Formats: sequence, structure tokens, C-alpha cells
Amino acid sequence: MSKFFRNKMIMLRSILASIPFCLRHLPLRQAVKLPILVYKPKYRSQKGKFVIDCPNVRFGMIRMGFLRCAVYPNSGVTIKNEGKIVFKGTCTIGNDAYIVCGKQGKIVFGDDFRNKGGMKLVANCGVTFGQTVSVGWECIILDTNFHPLVDMERKERKKAFGPITIGGYNWLGLQCYVMPGVTTPERCIFGARSILTRSGMYESFCVHGGNPLKVLTRNVMRDFGHDRIDDYSIEN
Repeated sequence: MSKFFRNKMIMLRSILASIPFCLRHLPLRQAVKLPILVYKPKYRSQKGKFVIDCPNVRFGMIRMGFLRCAVYPNSGVTIKNEGKIVFKGTCTIGNDAYIVCGKQGKIVFGDDFRNKGGMKLVANCGVTFGQTVSVGWECIILDTNFHPLVDMERKERKKAFGPITIGGYNWLGLQCYVMPGVTTPERCIFGARSILTRSGMYESFCVHGGNPLKVLTRNVMRDFGHDRIDDYSIEN
């Protein structure tokens, strides 16, 4: 099968899955435009709300589960939503992704959210992404650790959750871990396998990395419009 027909078959399969999804979760005036396309969706729960909060709602502006990264299975997207998931604009969530939003949870995807594949996102209180956030392969973002500890001297339970806010134009590299209570400013870059905790001190226009996490490079930013290898002229 040629690439053209293969792409048409993928889109047809997505549309067939997306029609009932949009009709169920969106107002009719939005649903008829099919703004959310899902590919190979697996639903653990659809009790929660999906909201598109932007002025220009259009076909396919939000895409979840499409094959974007060949190093992860072409397994689509798994969704469990019992809370509220809000899209502020365009959003791309690649293959082998898992999105879980608890009953008291809320997820807000800022405009131009980007993930190529393998993302694991769990929100039992709240996770908010600013504009043009890029989340790398196999990142795990958790606003709860599920297992609170008890302070034996004070006889009290330690807090095991906290809302997460990722600032605009942040870039999380491969296999980053974002833990409960984290807040980052705009224009942060986090290198591969960075572990972000609530106690972290993060700086704009910096690359963070290492263990423990620290600033590696200052006065840098990702050029989201021209950051592919083929955008550069390489001379031998």
C-alpha cells in the first residue's frame, strides 16, 4: 500500500473513532467540526469533561494517539478522565501515551502543546501547561505519588500531592520526571532524565540537568520554529 493510501486509511480510522467521541464530550457547534481526532483510543473512563477553550475551533486541531515516534508502539492513546481536561488551542499527543485525570483533577493544555510519544500524565489535583510546551519521549508527570508517609514523631501524614504548573515555552527532554508541587517559569529547558521536584530552583532561559538538578547553561532558548536538523546548513 502506498504512503498516500496508508495515510488516508489512518485518517479514516481516526475519524470513525472521533465522531462519537466529539459528539459525546463537546457542544454540538464544536463537535460537528471534529476538532479532536483520536487514533486507536482506549478508554478506561469517560465520566469527566473535555473542554476546548479558544476562539478558533477547527478540524483536527487536537490530535491524540497518532504515530509520531517510531521507537514506541503504534498503540494509540489511553485515556481515563473522571475530572476535567481543557485545551486552550492546538495540541499534539503522540503514540503510546497515557492520560489519567482523577475525579478532583484538572488538566489544562496550553495552546501549541507538543508531545511526540510515550508520555504518562496523571492529574489527581491539577496539571497546567503554558503555551508552546514541548514534552519529550517517555516523560512522566505526576501530581501525586499515591503513597503518603506518616511522620512518626508528629503523628501526622505528610502531603503526597500538589498541583503542577509548567511555564510557557518549556522543553522537557527525554524521560524527564515531574513530581507533585512543581512550578517552573517560562523558557526553561530540562535535559534528559531530569527529575523536577517542588524544592527545585528553576531559571528562565537556562538548560537544567544533572543529579541533583542544576543550571548547566544560561542565556539560551529553544527556537521552536527552526529547531530541526534539516533547518541548518552543515558544511564539512
